[in-house]
Amino acid sequence: MNPDNIVVFLDAIQRTIIATKSDKQEAGRLNVTKAVILNVSPTQDKKLQVQLYPLFFREFTINRDEFPSWSYDLSAIVLTDVVLESNLIAQYKQMFQTAAQVNTDSGKVIKLFDDES
Repeated sequence: MNPDNIVVFLDAIQRTIIATKSDKQEAGRLNVTKAVILNVSPTQDKKLQVQLYPLFFREFTINRDEFPSWSYDLSAIVLTDVVLESNLIAQYKQMFQTAAQVNTDSGKVIKLFDDES
């Protein structure tokens, strides 16, 4: 199991979703918050680029420090027991820092993959 109740699953249209399980769960449903889409695409130099996109941008909401909840029907998704790499988890967590957390952050850069150059 990933730390902090992080769950990985495929949604109904086969996107890889990373999210945090909500405290409130219902029978037959997976309730999550802080959902992102994992996108992997090739680069011109034949490497893979990994990007996380929010499922919904907080910039469209009134209170940007609140995170929307999402409820998925368990019969429409595919759950996995994949444990994510620690740098990917760090990138995921950094995406959801609130304004107060960003102001107190040390400014540490999180390196997702080792550069070979």
